[in-house]
Amino acid sequence: MSTAKESLYSTIEQLTDEEARRALKLIHGIRKRSHVSPTLRRLANDPAFRMPAKGRKGFRRVEPAVVKGIPASRLLAEDRR
Repeated sequence: MSTAKESLYSTIEQLTDEEARRALKLIHGIRKRSHVSPTLRRLANDPAFRMPAKGRKGFRRVEPAVVKGIPASRLLAEDRR
C-alpha cells in the first residue's frame, strides 16, 4: 500500500461517523467529475443541439458575404460604443 493510502487509512479510522459521511460524499464527488462541462451535458439532452464528435478540430472557415454598404456587425459595434 502506498504511503498516501496508509496515511488516509489511519486518518479515516480517527474520524467520527459524521466526518466519515462528509468525507465519503467528497470522495464520491471527486470520482463522478467529468471532463465534459455542465453546459455541454445539459445541451446533450436538447434535440436542437448536437454534441461535436470526439477529435473534431472545430468549425470550418466561412467567408463573409460581400455586400454594399457598412456590414451590420460593424454598425452594431459602433452603436454599442
